[in-house]
Amino acid sequence: MKTSLSVFRIFASVTLAAMTVIVSGYGWSVQVYQVGAGKADITGPFVASSTGYNSPGDEMSGLTMRLYSRAFVIEQPDARMVAIVTADQLHMYQSVKLGVISRLQALGYGDRFDDSNVLLSATHTHSATSNTSWYTLFNLFNGVIGFDRLHYQVVVEGITRSIIDAYDARRPATIRYAEGEVINGVYNRSSLAYGENHDADQFASNVDNHMRLLRFDGLDGSEIGLLNWFAVHGTSLGIDNHRIHGDNKGWAAYRFEQLKGNGFVAAFAQGAVGDSSPNIPDPDNITHPFLRPADLDPTLDAMENPIVAGNHQYEAALSLYQSAGTAKPVTVDYRHTYVNFNQVAVQQDYIQEQMMPWDTDVADNNASTCVAVIGAGFLAGDEEGAPVDLAAEGEIKNRYLFDDGTWVQQKYDLDTLPESDLGNALGALWPIARAALKTDQYDACQKEKFALLPVGNVDDYWFPNPNVPFVPVDIPLQVIRIGDLAVLATPFEMTTMTGRRLRQQLADTLAGGGVNTVVLAGMANSYGQYLTTREEYAAQHFEGAFTLYGPWEMAAVAQELDRISADMVAGRVSQAGPTPPDLSDQQLIQTWISSNGVVTDGGDFGAVQEDAHDTYSAQRDIVTVSFRAAHPRTILEKKMDGSLTEFYDPEQYSFLEIQRQEGQQWITVARDTDPYTSFDWTRDGGPNSLSDRSTATVTWLVRGQTPGLYRIKYNGLAKRWMVVTTVYEAFSGYSSAFELY
Repeated sequence: MKTSLSVFRIFASVTLAAMTVIVSGYGWSVQVYQVGAGKADITGPFVASSTGYNSPGDEMSGLTMRLYSRAFVIEQPDARMVAIVTADQLHMYQSVKLGVISRLQALGYGDRFDDSNVLLSATHTHSATSNTSWYTLFNLFNGVIGFDRLHYQVVVEGITRSIIDAYDARRPATIRYAEGEVINGVYNRSSLAYGENHDADQFASNVDNHMRLLRFDGLDGSEIGLLNWFAVHGTSLGIDNHRIHGDNKGWAAYRFEQLKGNGFVAAFAQGAVGDSSPNIPDPDNITHPFLRPADLDPTLDAMENPIVAGNHQYEAALSLYQSAGTAKPVTVDYRHTYVNFNQVAVQQDYIQEQMMPWDTDVADNNASTCVAVIGAGFLAGDEEGAPVDLAAEGEIKNRYLFDDGTWVQQKYDLDTLPESDLGNALGALWPIARAALKTDQYDACQKEKFALLPVGNVDDYWFPNPNVPFVPVDIPLQVIRIGDLAVLATPFEMTTMTGRRLRQQLADTLAGGGVNTVVLAGMANSYGQYLTTREEYAAQHFEGAFTLYGPWEMAAVAQELDRISADMVAGRVSQAGPTPPDLSDQQLIQTWISSNGVVTDGGDFGAVQEDAHDTYSAQRDIVTVSFRAAHPRTILEKKMDGSLTEFYDPEQYSFLEIQRQEGQQWITVARDTDPYTSFDWTRDGGPNSLSDRSTATVTWLVRGQTPGLYRIKYNGLAKRWMVVTTVYEAFSGYSSAFELY
């Protein structure tokens, strides 16, 4: 065995040397990376699950675009390897990262992948369900309360599969880089808070409209894929949407992969997204809800909003991909740490001029982060359509007055909450609530933030688990180097100015190691709410109220990222920090459907309830057909336990098919992966009914199709109790044929 391994290593070294010569022949005097790409479906349950806007009581009920995990494994031969993953998810919860690492270890990849060299990020689509966190806040204040084990399994297994597929697909490759603007792709949704920054006037725009892109090409002439970072919220679909969708980034990835084919993987990752919106400010009042394409063009369907916004990113990515320049030198490195952000002592060097006159803790060298607290300022909502809107942004905050030579904090009075019965109720009850929640102890540290809900201290809670805070407090920070480019990964929704300052502060340190390009990866490896500048925090708009760890959170992030960046440059090992706990067995609150199972199905499965019309326009129309249905969750249950193969091919299964007649055959031309199709499910008697009957509705937005004869097919899997056993029945339903003319 030792002899065989030695022979293999000699062969690999000779092959790599030969490849280096070949590449030099093309004018690229560099060595060669090993790069692989993988993609896997991570579409979880899309009925009786939370919507992506954390709106209590609101549930998902349909599917328009499937969600995917897109992975790249990048290796410096005979050296280090990293996996970078972009997942179509609302947040990247710590539970998911820990679950993926655990699965990789269980499957025999533990010697190649661990916390430090795997970067998982979410695209932040607000049209993805959640209920997969181990922390109470993200499963309690939600459309549907609780943790969903099936959904968690789907996401963890899918991400793991994409990494393994990328690892197995590695081949000699080059990596090239390009950077450029996305035209009309992003607007600042919190421009008033942005304007409070002392350096706001130093920049031509209050948004970062730059896309930063890596292109991966195999030496065999194959195009492997692309990975880009661009900061914009996945809110092209609003709070009234109840269908799963990859939103603008999901559309852009779909469009690019359709263009290239051949297993090409296009990952559109997230940047400093905190105050970046794809939607357009109301020209009459920038504090009003932003306008989506369908608000401005009545000919558009709401489901086309992410297509319009996604096209801006797709077109920019295509241009950058085509112009990507010199191949990067071959270097892979990484550093990772966990930091308990409830109390990080912050050095003055990282605060710089970001101070308010009353920040005496800085002068006394006592600046630190705070125990995580949500501020009442979030009750003002935001311009994206948050489910609260009880005051003007920036109204609910503590203020400071200079009195007799001393700055004095004046606490906000909830009784003054404008035009709000809730405000009046809170005002009356607040003294009792404040005592119960012990919020007084957080006033000094949180400063301008009116402390509403402490979420980071286990001593403040007895429900549901006295040993677990409401949010993760051991925050992961990561630096990954690829050639002369470094990726700074944080779990926060960083604002535009936060991103600019972090890139600037870390650039000098990383330059010492040969890095000349710094990229920010947001929503990575966990979720820690927002990250604002000191000035934006003082404004206490929506983003500042959700900056959990106080006014010096950003300075602490810069400090700790700088620490591990300096370790990388110096070749030192970084301190790992406190390992987050595995809370998989402490999910005391589960969603109703995951706790009680799916109510079984009944009825004439596949029977058409509402049929298609005889004719439609092939250029622009909407086709709608309804069928007697089965619960769609059953498909996922069977897929996860490995038995779906008894009924369908798991890799090819689709809830719907759009079929066109060609001769005597019906050819499938679109499935539920197509962004112009939608699948909606409703239970007779309402979502909480115990009825065993339900209806599935297929909607097809016809946009410039080939004229001809079409029909719609629905594929289902019914689950029925038969006395002492459960019987499963696969079935299909067909609409009548209709003509597109």
